[in-house]
Amino acid sequence: MKNIVYLLIFIIISFVGCSSTTSPKNNEVHQGKVSIVRFDKDVYRYLQQPDAVNQSLLKEKYPLLLPAFGRIAMDNSDPETFFASLKDYFSHPALMQIYKDALKTFEDVFVYEEELANANHLISVNLKGSKLPELAMHISGFRENVIILNNLISISTDKYLGDNYPAYQDFFKPYERQQMQPQFVVRDYLKAWLMSDIIRPETDDNNLLSAIVNEGKILYALSTLLPEKEANDIISYTLSQLNWCKQNEKTTWQSIVKQNYLFSTDNMIITRFINDGVNTIIISPESPGRLGSWVGWQIVKQYAKKKDASLQEIIDTNAQTILKEAKYNP
Repeated sequence: MKNIVYLLIFIIISFVGCSSTTSPKNNEVHQGKVSIVRFDKDVYRYLQQPDAVNQSLLKEKYPLLLPAFGRIAMDNSDPETFFASLKDYFSHPALMQIYKDALKTFEDVFVYEEELANANHLISVNLKGSKLPELAMHISGFRENVIILNNLISISTDKYLGDNYPAYQDFFKPYERQQMQPQFVVRDYLKAWLMSDIIRPETDDNNLLSAIVNEGKILYALSTLLPEKEANDIISYTLSQLNWCKQNEKTTWQSIVKQNYLFSTDNMIITRFINDGVNTIIISPESPGRLGSWVGWQIVKQYAKKKDASLQEIIDTNAQTILKEAKYNP
């Protein structure tokens, strides 16, 4: 991977190549075991006792994650002023309360590690030679949801405190809060890894078809690696939103085709279909957001069924071939 990755709440923007941020003893991903590095707890320990010893421990343990966190959470990775900025950033009582709430919510992460271990096994089965990178947790103060470095993904747990968390109400819209729940932590680790390492957008055909099929590949991969998850949890829809998609699948597809959207390269049209939002207004005000992602998922699922394709084969096949051989026509 090349360059630092900045993800806003759900979108990977760019990424960087560098050496491992933590040592194997801190986070093991082998023989089915997955351990999450508690960078969040280590930073909190420093904030409670900001002395030279704890400062040195952080620098030694997180030589790459620490400055990356500074760049995206505090806009400061200057070694001379970093720790002063860190203390100042988290000195606000409201932000410190959020920090404590996140630590309490994720005090024990064994259940997430177990789920990730199961997913890691399925990765080894379905994507030969691949495995999850090292995983960590941080607190960003409602800023960057995910940090990705070479062989490390860190998730900001203060973005997963439940859709009814009081501090969210003034900062996030209902459709955003819908995804800000603890049960989506594992899915979002996997999604970040898939988007950065495994499933890349097609560069030859930058049109709506390639965009929605790429989204469909990600959702299909997530459903393969998290087989116990319901479809609405994979895509973060309510049951009523999922039912709307199913009931209106035919008219949605007809509208995409008749309006000549399918091969459109208009970025505004593409983003309206795959970006999060109250709805996919280009189709219907009653529709959920990201409707194009759901349609892409259905196309990929039908292709997989008709061709008996493996996950790796699906990832390696271009969008036009998938659509043509899926014969998708609900």
